[in-house]
Amino acid sequence: MGLDPIRYKPWIGQRTEHAKRFLVITDHVFRHKLRSKWLLGIIVLGSILVWVFPILIFSLSPHDSLTTEMMLETLQNDLLFIFVLIAASLVCADLISEDLRGNSLVLYLYRALRPERYLLGKVLGALLVMSLFTFIPPIALGIAVTATQTGPDYAASAEVIARTVLAAVLTTIFFVPMGMMLSSFTTKRTYAAVGIFMFFFTMTIVAGIFSESDINWQLLGPGNLLNYWYDVIFGETLPKGLSSAGIAIMTFLLLVPPLMVTYWRILSKGVGK
Repeated sequence: MGLDPIRYKPWIGQRTEHAKRFLVITDHVFRHKLRSKWLLGIIVLGSILVWVFPILIFSLSPHDSLTTEMMLETLQNDLLFIFVLIAASLVCADLISEDLRGNSLVLYLYRALRPERYLLGKVLGALLVMSLFTFIPPIALGIAVTATQTGPDYAASAEVIARTVLAAVLTTIFFVPMGMMLSSFTTKRTYAAVGIFMFFFTMTIVAGIFSESDINWQLLGPGNLLNYWYDVIFGETLPKGLSSAGIAIMTFLLLVPPLMVTYWRILSKGVGK
């Protein structure tokens, strides 16, 4: 019996520049997440319940211009917090854990990529996916309501849209750092997803228990913290006794230290140095 010759098939393509290789990870994360039926289901269902109904209601109802009350009514809806939390749990669960489980993290970081660029690629990929639910829809809401307004004050509507952009950016990034950190501590994406959800859910429960003694305990709840930021962004008055410094400190603790810990977890693998 004859043997088939082993033929060399050259790779046809262009090598990615070293400085742009993190974009390959970003693209991979984005495409991989869009293949998840569970995540797509959450995004579609959440978009209908949280965004589509307000777009139809506000656009079809008589209104002179886009107002901050319209945006706050939608952004401070409890449904938005629930769907964002579920989406973030699904998006972040396997960002790091899957690479740890399959040892692909070593392949990523062995000369091909620096740890900080690996982390940047993962973060950008997660943010792109989250933006499908937390950034694009609120901007679409603002534009739709402005396009159907009957009053001539488009400048006021444009200002509200600008504030909406800031609120949408904050919503998009809010849960990602902590989600990535929890994902870096396990090789099981299921554990990571449950851990992310339970962490924020537990903080919400604790905030509700102790807030009766001091309103600042509410800052432990991520949903409350986001709502207070929405008030600040849209120029509303904060509740009496609430610490502005506490809002800034809690936001810092949820965004910066988790990314630092995730970076340390990547470095602890002993590669990419």
